[in-house]
Amino acid sequence: TLYQILGIRPSATAEEVRRAYKQRALETHPDKLEPGASNVDKERAERSFREVHDAFTILGDVEKRKAYDIRMYIPTSLSYQKASDEVKRKMEDRAEWQRQQQELRKAHMAQIREQNRIAMEKARERRLKAVQQAALVQNMVDELSQLTPEWEQRK
Repeated sequence: TLYQILGIRPSATAEEVRRAYKQRALETHPDKLEPGASNVDKERAERSFREVHDAFTILGDVEKRKAYDIRMYIPTSLSYQKASDEVKRKMEDRAEWQRQQQELRKAHMAQIREQNRIAMEKARERRLKAVQQAALVQNMVDELSQLTPEWEQRK
């Protein structure tokens, strides 16, 4: 266990964990090897130092230590089944929530599409009305020009 790697008991305080880490790090650091040490010895020292560092990384953090303790000390009988049932329930709840969110998104997108369709239709109607009004004005100007030719000269 990580507690064995650092040489402490599971009820150790944060200060005891820190002291044990410092001591074990000094003992296992690869730089403490003799200059003529073989590659195998160097690799072994690096591995043990990494284990000590990883143990401290977990046990030195309160949240990670709690999670580690829970994972290490859950009894292996019904607790796994209960935990498994709880996980299944949470996964089902999450799947239901995702399904509801997807339906809400679809409804929202349909609403936006409908609003866009209505806005496009109104814009099309306004353009058509403007074209009709422009044609009407042009007809009036043409009729006025035909009725009074001198108007075109004054214009």
